[in-house]
Amino acid sequence: MEFSAINLAVLPDSQLDTLANLNRAAGIQYADSLVNELELAMAGCTIDDAATPVAAGFEQIHALKNMVIPTGSEALLEACAKLKASAGSMAHGAELRASFLAIAQAAQRVIVAYRSRLVVERPV
Repeated sequence: MEFSAINLAVLPDSQLDTLANLNRAAGIQYADSLVNELELAMAGCTIDDAATPVAAGFEQIHALKNMVIPTGSEALLEACAKLKASAGSMAHGAELRASFLAIAQAAQRVIVAYRSRLVVERPV
């Protein structure tokens, strides 16, 4: 699963954008927290492990979606929905993991780029 930079961005009026517009410092802190949470989610991803119960795989995907929601990115949210639909069968664990990591990494890139603009364009 690949994401083009063209269709990925923190959308205006998304949770992250709204917070950053109300309080830049809080928006930057929130962005940092999301990036850290995404890093932890990737490191702890076990959806490709046969010993991981299907319910735990769904929980990991749901948590990933919750980290993507603040960006408002429709492409990433759609990818999360597709991943969840595919997760019923753990037979393709390596593919699920690859998709999970691709979504998380794309979300990180989007958030880091947005955060950089907050710091450069509108210093705290």
